[in-house]
Amino acid sequence: MQLLTKLIREFDHDVPGVLMTEMMCVGDAVQYFETKVRGTSAYEDLANRRDLPPNLSIQLEPVRFNPETDTMFGGRTAFPGQDTIVPSLKYRRKYSEIKTRKETPGYVNYYYDY
Repeated sequence: MQLLTKLIREFDHDVPGVLMTEMMCVGDAVQYFETKVRGTSAYEDLANRRDLPPNLSIQLEPVRFNPETDTMFGGRTAFPGQDTIVPSLKYRRKYSEIKTRKETPGYVNYYYDY
């Protein structure tokens, strides 16, 4: 375990817990740290390919509706009453949540989610 800790510090590369439990000898740790580290996801790799069919378009950044800035159609959305929620801590810095639903104090309808 001390060897693995030193390797993590030396290479500045963490080992997922699932893989850590599968490492039984020094050779397993060496094999893990010899593998190439990819900085992109499979989705990003697919978006950067040039041989995609002409009818396929991959959009990496989401198009988000904001009723205050999007004035086309009078600021009305196609999904009224549905908030835009950003569940990821990473993307909360980049995107803000948009609340369109009006809260009614003291009333909760779990069936219709309002």
